[in-house]
Amino acid sequence: MKINKIVFMLLLFVIAAAGAWAQNLPGNIWSSPQSITTEGRYRSNADDFIRPDTYTNVNFNKWFGLVSFLWDETFSPVATAGFATQVKNVYISAFYTGNFWSGAPVNNYTREEPGTVPNGGSAGKVYDVYSTISLGGTTNPVNNAAVLIGLADMGFRLTYRTDYQFFNKKDIVTANQLYSSYQLERGYLAPQIAWAMAKNLTGNGIRPYATLDLVFDRDYQKTKTNGPDSAGNTGEYIGRSLNHFDPSLAIGMGGYTLYREGAFSLSTDIDYALAFNIYNNEYSYIEGKAYKTGKINGTFSPGSNPYVEQFFVSNMLTPSLSSSWSKDRLALRFKLNLPLTLTSQEQNSMSVGGSGSLVYNGTSNSTVTFIFRPDLRLAMQYKIIPDRFTLNTGARIQATAATLQTVNQDYYTAGNKTTSRKILQDSSGSGFASRFHIGLTFNIAENLWVESTTGVSNAYGDDAIDLFAPGGLFSFGSILAALRF
Repeated sequence: MKINKIVFMLLLFVIAAAGAWAQNLPGNIWSSPQSITTEGRYRSNADDFIRPDTYTNVNFNKWFGLVSFLWDETFSPVATAGFATQVKNVYISAFYTGNFWSGAPVNNYTREEPGTVPNGGSAGKVYDVYSTISLGGTTNPVNNAAVLIGLADMGFRLTYRTDYQFFNKKDIVTANQLYSSYQLERGYLAPQIAWAMAKNLTGNGIRPYATLDLVFDRDYQKTKTNGPDSAGNTGEYIGRSLNHFDPSLAIGMGGYTLYREGAFSLSTDIDYALAFNIYNNEYSYIEGKAYKTGKINGTFSPGSNPYVEQFFVSNMLTPSLSSSWSKDRLALRFKLNLPLTLTSQEQNSMSVGGSGSLVYNGTSNSTVTFIFRPDLRLAMQYKIIPDRFTLNTGARIQATAATLQTVNQDYYTAGNKTTSRKILQDSSGSGFASRFHIGLTFNIAENLWVESTTGVSNAYGDDAIDLFAPGGLFSFGSILAALRF
């Protein structure tokens, strides 16, 4: 299993960067069109109603509700709904976004009569025969839900995200092979617990928060044939075992205002995120003519380097500076994040030794990586018709990542170390990137408004923006409608 570590680390950096906005729903599963357009600098009630630190911003008498519809990056429809109410002194809100069961692969089968199945099928028994068996792909059923309880100036939120799929059948036939059991899993199950203060602890801010994410990622296959398989072996065979557990903790100060004069304010904040990748998997080895199962603190996947022992930890500290200003119809905001990421990864190539145990064989890497990549977010709101129609714009600029990496590399042959070396790499990592959005907010009535993102948007690395081409100003990628009474 050959991995480009720089790319892998930078990918984890991008994922961890979401920790700086940890009060948002995790995994980037939801932001209002207004927040998306302004890069999170101008949130709406459609964001705040499910945030543990800002649910008190949502004003209603009896209830608040929203519905939204958009297309994700695979052009699959995604439905979103939210609801909030107040029961005496307790605030309660609930949220869902996803595509329900759409996108799930369909494993079709036929019923075969006795005598037509291989490997000595039982007489008088009917078997399910599958042409193919698969899980996951370009589309998957994705479902996300959250519940928030607010009381005593604090918010407590439980979120659950999943695209997990499984197949577990007995006595089936596929690829002309009879299996007494066939197990396949793929996807993630990701609960999160979030807590935050819902009011400032001082006159200038400080509204602390903490989140705990527990992500269980599954990619696993185990089968058992009815009698010897095509290689003449019996027993349970691990086709692949790439599971990992990714716990992470994020904490933050919640902002502190340094200076305020009229309509101008300047604030600072600091966030910290700690994340792990922990592996505990299985692999198959042959003893005599029988498959046996061993354990590996890493991954197993048949190929050129099937056994990789590994562990990963990331520390990310994000100081930030933000400001806002408004006058008449125009409002401006910016936020500069200065994330400092320190990661450590162990990767050891292994092979099966005596009695099925694993020994070091090949390359072992111990890698420490430091990444610094400033991230600037800009936003503007212009009230075309005050209190009715607002133009939202936003931009994000990420500087080229400065990356310093140290690799301690050892080489083993059948468990014996042969050579060692130390590698220092100073690279620019990912390049400069930027994006731009335009969106609209329309207050139809006092208790009803609509938000949208338009097709005026450019992805990272794409400098072309055309207001009036298909997909331009009058094309909408997502639309939200919200009510409060």
